[in-house]
Amino acid sequence: MTDSLATLKTFLPGLEALLEDPEVTEIMINGPGNAWAERAGAGLEQVEAPQLDDRALRRAAISIARPLGLDPKTDPALDARLPDGSRVAITTPPAAPHVAITIRRFGNRSFSVQDLVDNGSLTPAIVDSAKDALRNRENILVSGGTGSGKTTLLNALIELLPHHERIVSIEDTLELRIEQANVVRFEARELGEGSLTIRDLVRHSLRHRPDHIVVGEVRGQEAADLLQALNTGHGGSLTTVHANNARAALSRLASCAMQAGELPWEVVCRSVVDGISLVLHMTRLKGRRYVEEALLLRSWQAEDNAWLTDQVAVRPRAASTPPRSRRRRSESGRPALAANLRPRDSNLV
Repeated sequence: MTDSLATLKTFLPGLEALLEDPEVTEIMINGPGNAWAERAGAGLEQVEAPQLDDRALRRAAISIARPLGLDPKTDPALDARLPDGSRVAITTPPAAPHVAITIRRFGNRSFSVQDLVDNGSLTPAIVDSAKDALRNRENILVSGGTGSGKTTLLNALIELLPHHERIVSIEDTLELRIEQANVVRFEARELGEGSLTIRDLVRHSLRHRPDHIVVGEVRGQEAADLLQALNTGHGGSLTTVHANNARAALSRLASCAMQAGELPWEVVCRSVVDGISLVLHMTRLKGRRYVEEALLLRSWQAEDNAWLTDQVAVRPRAASTPPRSRRRRSESGRPALAANLRPRDSNLV
C-alpha cells in the first residue's frame, strides 16, 4: 500500500498485513478486537486482532486525525482524506461506545467503459445509451447503495465527455480520477466559520464557465441548485445518489431538492424530468458490481405520482429467485424480470 496507509501499522496492531495488501479496499474497526476487511470487492471477512484494545484505538484515532488538523477529542465524528487519497471516518465516544475507524482505499487504477464491459459491469446496450445521452448534451444520474460501484461508473462516464470541453467537479472528498486537462475540482471541507458545503460549491461552479458539471454525490439541498444548472445550459453533466433502484433514485433526487424549500413537489419533479435523461442503477451481489437497471426518463405523471420511463435494460439478480416463484408471478399477470428484456437487451450477461 501507499506510504499513507503504511504509517498506520504502528497504531493499528494486528492489521499490518491488511495495510500492506493492495487487494484490501476497506478496513472496518467496530471496536476493541472487532475488525473486518473487504478484499477486491469479494465480501467482508473478520480479522483476528486481539491487540486492538481501547487504548490502541484511541491512540490510532488521535494519530490519524491530528496530522490532518483534526481532533477526535473535540469532534467525535470525523471524516477526512489521507494524503494518498484514502478516506477515513473516525467516531469516538460519546458518539459511539468505542472508537470506530473505517478506512476506504481507492486503487491507483481507474476503469474505462470498455473495462466495465469486459468485466460484466456494463453491457453494450447501456454504453450506447450513455453515449447517446452525453452526445445530445443530456444528463445522467447514477444510483446505487454504498459500495455498489457508483464512483467507478462515474469515472468511466467522465471519459466519454469531449476532452476539449471544460469540466467542473464537486465532491465531499476528492475520489474521482479525472484525466481530462480542462478540469477544475472543488472539495467541500470543514473550515470552521469558513466551511463550504456542496451547495455552496454547486452555486460557485457556475462562475467558472463549466461545459459539464460533475457532482460526486447529491445528498441534500444542493439538488435544487444542480437541477437549475442542468436546466440552464450545462447538458452532458453527471451525478450520483444513494437509492435502492432507478425510480427510487429519481424520487430521492426530488426529495433532496425539496429540502431547499423553494418549490412545490410537482414543480420539482418536472424539473427532474427536464434535468435528467438517463438513470443507471448499480448493484453489488455476491462480490460483483454491475448496472442492474438503465431507464430513460420521459415524464412525470402528477395524478399517479409516478415517473414514466422507458427501459433500456434490466438484469435479473443472478437466478436468486426460484423457478417456481417466477412462474407464479407470470401466471398472476406480472411477468418475471427475464421476460421483460427487450430484444435489444439480448446481449445482457
